[in-house]
Amino acid sequence: MSTTDIYIARHGETKYNREGKMQGRGIDAPLNKTGRLQARAISDELKDKSIDHIFSSSLVRSMETAEIVAWTFRMKYHSYPELDEMNFGKFEGRASKDIEQELNEVHRTWQNGNTDYAIDGGGESPVMVLERVNSRMNNILNNHSGSTLLFVLHGRLIRIVLSHWLGYPLSDMHRIEHSNGALYHFLKNDNSLEMGYLHKTDHLEGIMDEEG
Repeated sequence: MSTTDIYIARHGETKYNREGKMQGRGIDAPLNKTGRLQARAISDELKDKSIDHIFSSSLVRSMETAEIVAWTFRMKYHSYPELDEMNFGKFEGRASKDIEQELNEVHRTWQNGNTDYAIDGGGESPVMVLERVNSRMNNILNNHSGSTLLFVLHGRLIRIVLSHWLGYPLSDMHRIEHSNGALYHFLKNDNSLEMGYLHKTDHLEGIMDEEG
Protein backbone atom coordinates (compact mmCIF):
# COMPACT_ATOMS: atom_id res chain seq x y z
CA MET A 1 0.00 0.00 0.00
CA SER A 2 1.50 3.33 -1.06
CA THR A 3 1.11 6.43 1.08
CA THR A 4 0.86 9.91 -0.43
CA ASP A 5 2.05 12.70 1.86
CA ILE A 6 -0.03 15.83 1.20
CA TYR A 7 0.84 19.30 2.45
CA ILE A 8 -1.39 22.28 1.75
CA ALA A 9 -0.30 25.88 2.31
CA ARG A 10 -2.33 29.04 2.05
CA HIS A 11 -0.50 31.66 -0.01
CA GLY A 12 1.28 34.56 1.68
CA GLU A 13 -0.26 37.94 2.40
CA THR A 14 -1.11 40.52 -0.27
CA LYS A 15 -2.09 44.18 -0.09
CA TYR A 16 -5.74 43.08 -0.38
CA ASN A 17 -5.40 40.74 2.61
CA ARG A 18 -3.81 43.51 4.67
CA GLU A 19 -6.54 45.99 3.74
CA GLY A 20 -9.36 43.53 4.42
CA LYS A 21 -10.58 43.51 0.82
CA MET A 22 -12.28 40.63 -0.95
CA GLN A 23 -9.75 38.84 -3.13
CA GLY A 24 -11.13 35.98 -5.13
CA ARG A 25 -10.47 34.60 -8.56
CA GLY A 26 -11.04 38.03 -10.11
CA ILE A 27 -8.21 39.75 -8.20
CA ASP A 28 -4.66 38.81 -9.19
CA ALA A 29 -2.54 40.59 -6.58
CA PRO A 30 1.14 39.84 -5.82
CA LEU A 31 2.56 39.11 -2.39
CA ASN A 32 3.59 42.01 -0.18
CA LYS A 33 6.74 41.95 2.01
CA THR A 34 5.00 40.06 4.80
CA GLY A 35 3.67 37.56 2.26
CA ARG A 36 7.15 36.87 0.96
CA LEU A 37 8.41 36.33 4.51
CA GLN A 38 5.53 33.93 5.12
CA ALA A 39 6.44 32.00 1.96
CA ARG A 40 10.04 31.68 3.18
CA ALA A 41 8.74 30.45 6.54
CA ILE A 42 6.76 27.76 4.70
CA SER A 43 9.99 26.78 2.91
CA ASP A 44 11.89 26.54 6.18
CA GLU A 45 9.14 24.45 7.77
CA LEU A 46 9.05 21.96 4.88
CA LYS A 47 12.75 21.87 3.95
CA ASP A 48 13.25 18.45 5.59
CA LYS A 49 10.07 16.89 4.15
CA SER A 50 11.49 15.68 0.81
CA ILE A 51 8.80 17.37 -1.27
CA ASP A 52 8.55 15.69 -4.69
CA HIS A 53 6.10 17.99 -6.48
CA ILE A 54 4.64 21.46 -5.90
CA PHE A 55 1.32 22.66 -7.33
CA SER A 56 -0.30 26.09 -7.23
CA SER A 57 -3.25 27.92 -8.67
CA SER A 58 -2.72 30.19 -11.67
CA LEU A 59 -3.05 33.35 -9.54
CA VAL A 60 0.08 35.41 -8.87
CA ARG A 61 -0.11 35.25 -5.06
CA SER A 62 -0.21 31.47 -5.15
CA MET A 63 2.49 31.13 -7.82
CA GLU A 64 4.85 33.53 -6.04
CA THR A 65 4.47 31.56 -2.81
CA ALA A 66 5.04 28.29 -4.66
CA GLU A 67 8.08 29.71 -6.47
CA ILE A 68 9.77 30.70 -3.20
CA VAL A 69 9.22 27.20 -1.79
CA ALA A 70 10.25 25.55 -5.06
CA TRP A 71 13.56 27.42 -5.00
CA THR A 72 14.38 25.74 -1.68
CA PHE A 73 13.90 22.31 -3.27
CA ARG A 74 15.56 23.29 -6.56
CA MET A 75 12.51 22.24 -8.52
CA LYS A 76 9.80 23.71 -10.69
CA TYR A 77 6.19 24.10 -9.63
CA HIS A 78 3.08 23.48 -11.73
CA SER A 79 0.10 25.84 -11.79
CA TYR A 80 -3.50 25.09 -12.72
CA PRO A 81 -6.47 27.46 -13.10
CA GLU A 82 -8.75 24.80 -11.60
CA LEU A 83 -6.99 25.47 -8.27
CA ASP A 84 -7.84 29.20 -8.34
CA GLU A 85 -9.76 30.84 -5.51
CA MET A 86 -13.56 31.13 -5.61
CA ASN A 87 -14.86 34.01 -7.72
CA PHE A 88 -16.70 36.34 -5.35
CA GLY A 89 -18.54 38.18 -8.13
CA LYS A 90 -19.65 41.72 -7.29
CA PHE A 91 -17.75 41.60 -3.98
CA GLU A 92 -14.32 41.33 -5.62
CA GLY A 93 -12.00 44.14 -4.54
CA ARG A 94 -14.41 45.60 -1.98
CA ALA A 95 -13.59 46.05 1.69
CA SER A 96 -15.29 43.37 3.80
CA LYS A 97 -16.35 45.97 6.38
CA ASP A 98 -18.24 47.91 3.69
CA ILE A 99 -20.32 44.88 2.64
CA GLU A 100 -20.56 43.17 6.02
CA GLN A 101 -24.34 42.80 5.98
CA GLU A 102 -24.39 41.37 2.44
CA LEU A 103 -21.53 39.00 3.25
CA ASN A 104 -23.29 37.77 6.37
CA GLU A 105 -26.38 37.02 4.29
CA VAL A 106 -24.30 34.97 1.85
CA HIS A 107 -22.65 33.06 4.69
CA ARG A 108 -26.03 32.34 6.27
CA THR A 109 -27.31 31.08 2.93
CA TRP A 110 -24.41 28.65 2.67
CA GLN A 111 -24.63 27.58 6.32
CA ASN A 112 -28.33 26.90 5.87
CA GLY A 113 -27.43 24.35 3.23
CA ASN A 114 -27.80 26.25 -0.05
CA THR A 115 -24.23 25.72 -1.22
CA ASP A 116 -25.35 26.01 -4.86
CA TYR A 117 -25.81 29.74 -4.24
CA ALA A 118 -23.36 31.97 -6.14
CA ILE A 119 -22.76 35.68 -5.54
CA ASP A 120 -24.13 37.95 -8.26
CA GLY A 121 -21.77 39.35 -10.87
CA GLY A 122 -20.13 36.16 -12.10
CA GLY A 123 -19.50 34.60 -8.70
CA GLU A 124 -19.13 30.88 -8.05
CA SER A 125 -20.95 28.68 -5.58
CA PRO A 126 -19.12 26.35 -3.17
CA VAL A 127 -20.41 23.39 -5.19
CA MET A 128 -19.01 24.83 -8.42
CA VAL A 129 -15.62 25.40 -6.80
CA LEU A 130 -15.50 21.90 -5.34
CA GLU A 131 -16.28 20.33 -8.70
CA ARG A 132 -13.48 22.08 -10.58
CA VAL A 133 -10.90 21.77 -7.79
CA ASN A 134 -11.67 18.17 -6.86
CA SER A 135 -11.35 17.03 -10.46
CA ARG A 136 -7.85 18.49 -10.81
CA MET A 137 -6.64 17.42 -7.36
CA ASN A 138 -7.86 13.85 -7.84
CA ASN A 139 -6.01 13.74 -11.14
CA ILE A 140 -2.82 14.97 -9.48
CA LEU A 141 -3.15 12.56 -6.54
CA ASN A 142 -3.79 9.60 -8.84
CA ASN A 143 -0.79 10.47 -11.01
CA HIS A 144 1.58 10.96 -8.07
CA SER A 145 0.57 8.21 -5.68
CA GLY A 146 3.25 7.50 -3.09
CA SER A 147 4.88 10.93 -3.47
CA THR A 148 5.16 13.90 -1.11
CA LEU A 149 3.14 16.78 -2.53
CA LEU A 150 2.62 20.44 -1.69
CA PHE A 151 -0.41 22.43 -2.86
CA VAL A 152 -0.34 26.22 -2.51
CA LEU A 153 -3.98 27.28 -2.39
CA HIS A 154 -6.46 29.93 -1.20
CA GLY A 155 -8.52 30.49 1.94
CA ARG A 156 -12.09 29.81 0.81
CA LEU A 157 -10.91 27.06 -1.50
CA ILE A 158 -9.09 25.36 1.40
CA ARG A 159 -12.29 25.49 3.44
CA ILE A 160 -14.24 23.88 0.62
CA VAL A 161 -11.73 21.13 -0.23
CA LEU A 162 -10.89 20.17 3.33
CA SER A 163 -14.55 20.09 4.36
CA HIS A 164 -15.08 17.56 1.59
CA TRP A 165 -12.01 15.53 2.61
CA LEU A 166 -13.04 15.50 6.27
CA GLY A 167 -16.61 14.46 5.47
CA TYR A 168 -18.22 17.73 6.51
CA PRO A 169 -21.12 19.12 4.48
CA LEU A 170 -20.09 22.28 2.62
CA SER A 171 -22.52 24.14 4.87
CA ASP A 172 -19.99 23.53 7.67
CA MET A 173 -16.92 24.75 5.78
CA HIS A 174 -16.57 27.68 8.22
CA ARG A 175 -15.22 25.10 10.72
CA ILE A 176 -11.93 25.10 8.79
CA GLU A 177 -9.65 27.93 9.94
CA HIS A 178 -7.38 29.66 7.44
CA SER A 179 -4.78 32.41 7.53
CA ASN A 180 -1.96 33.51 5.24
CA GLY A 181 0.94 31.05 5.32
CA ALA A 182 -0.88 28.40 7.36
CA LEU A 183 -0.14 24.71 6.70
CA TYR A 184 -2.29 21.55 6.62
CA HIS A 185 -1.18 17.92 6.39
CA PHE A 186 -2.87 14.71 5.26
CA LEU A 187 -1.77 11.14 4.54
CA LYS A 188 -3.59 9.33 1.74
CA ASN A 189 -3.51 5.55 1.37
CA ASP A 190 -5.28 3.52 -1.31
CA ASN A 191 -8.62 3.56 0.50
CA SER A 192 -8.28 6.13 3.28
CA LEU A 193 -7.37 9.73 4.03
CA GLU A 194 -5.90 10.54 7.43
CA MET A 195 -5.52 14.06 8.83
CA GLY A 196 -2.12 15.01 10.19
CA TYR A 197 -2.87 18.56 11.28
CA LEU A 198 -4.98 21.59 10.37
CA HIS A 199 -4.05 25.27 10.34
CA LYS A 200 -0.48 24.99 11.60
CA THR A 201 0.96 28.49 12.11
CA ASP A 202 3.81 28.20 14.61
CA HIS A 203 6.35 28.49 11.77
CA LEU A 204 5.07 32.04 11.21
CA GLU A 205 5.88 33.27 14.70
CA GLY A 206 8.36 36.13 14.80
CA ILE A 207 7.70 37.32 11.26
CA MET A 208 7.77 41.08 11.18
CA ASP A 209 4.50 42.60 10.00
CA GLU A 210 5.58 44.59 6.97
CA GLU A 211 3.64 46.39 4.28
CA GLY A 212 4.64 46.90 0.67
